[in-house]
Amino acid sequence: MNEGVRATHPTKMHLLDTAVSLIDEFGAQGFTVEQLLEKSTISKGSLYHHFEDFSDVIVQAQVVRFSQYVAEDIEQLTSVMMNTTSREDLIVRLDLVTRASHAPDRAPRRFDRAAIIASVQYSEKGRAQLSVAQQHLTDAISDVIRELQERQLIDAAIDPRSLSTFIQAYSLGLVLNDVTAEPVDHEAWIALIGRMVRGLI
Repeated sequence: MNEGVRATHPTKMHLLDTAVSLIDEFGAQGFTVEQLLEKSTISKGSLYHHFEDFSDVIVQAQVVRFSQYVAEDIEQLTSVMMNTTSREDLIVRLDLVTRASHAPDRAPRRFDRAAIIASVQYSEKGRAQLSVAQQHLTDAISDVIRELQERQLIDAAIDPRSLSTFIQAYSLGLVLNDVTAEPVDHEAWIALIGRMVRGLI
């Protein structure tokens, strides 16, 4: 869970954990405050002590869910990339990461992340919290890129933060293909990413 969220009162954490499980099961609009209170066994008074309103619960739970995605992405990327031994090995490993993260069966995850980003559009608090989680991901990928640059496996002239953002943009942007009537061929997409990667490193 997001570190800022985890450093809160246990009752608030329990409500958020419960809201996360309900969102996972029913969607962000698929349950009521009464269902949240019943499942969490927390009183309405306690809920409104820790949150402005029910929509605040949903926004903060969505930030928690986004943070979970971020943690998974960082773990996957670092475990795959940090043991690379050569540029060719790096290209092979990047292809594995791309195949896994861009797989058609990951479309629900891409949709979910896009929906979470959209859900904080009108919540200043939600945007602020989400920006911390997003910055954490960008920084973590940038750190991996810098490490690979120091090992002369990626062109040192490339700005790590720009490359980090670019990688995330084309990954999340695949949601556009998930909603189109005639999706691009998965192998053609992977091949295009491979050519881009080779050009960058």
